[in-house]
Amino acid sequence: MLRPAPDLPGVPDAFIAFVREERAPLCAFLRARGVGPEDAEDIAQDCMERLIRYRAHGTEELRLLLYRIARNRLADRGRSPQSRNHLSLTERDGNEEAASASPDPLRQAESGQMLALLRQALFKLPERAREVYLLNRITGMSYTQIARHCGITAKTVEKHIARALQGLRKELGPDPLHNDGDAE
Repeated sequence: MLRPAPDLPGVPDAFIAFVREERAPLCAFLRARGVGPEDAEDIAQDCMERLIRYRAHGTEELRLLLYRIARNRLADRGRSPQSRNHLSLTERDGNEEAASASPDPLRQAESGQMLALLRQALFKLPERAREVYLLNRITGMSYTQIARHCGITAKTVEKHIARALQGLRKELGPDPLHNDGDAE
């Protein structure tokens, strides 16, 4: 169970408010990925504790970091010895080669490059459009949930998502890794 944040010296009130506000959406994010309610609470608590070293960062950066930490914790959980007992049917049928194959170095480099481009493009978006987009795409919140969370209408959420997508398309183009101006 998530423990309440005590008054900690050197921890800004804004950070404590952020942690309290993000707990429920983070648990929902984890549960949507197959984590049980109690485990979701435990992982959320761990993520919040790991996030404290970034307490001086802004809310948007904290949100990105929080969900990066959560995804990493899920990946770590998938590599744990306990999870190896829950192999998929394809792995049990001897197709371990496909399941354990890691991406080649070129694909890893392209992925890292794409993430850097995406991050730059996200920070060029208007703040509210970026927030709404990330709440939808990263936390998995529905338009209705985002509307309630942000105190806006679902139609406004829709407009912010459209604005974010338009901005990302403008910044990234149709194929950001191979966008050297040549038309095919």
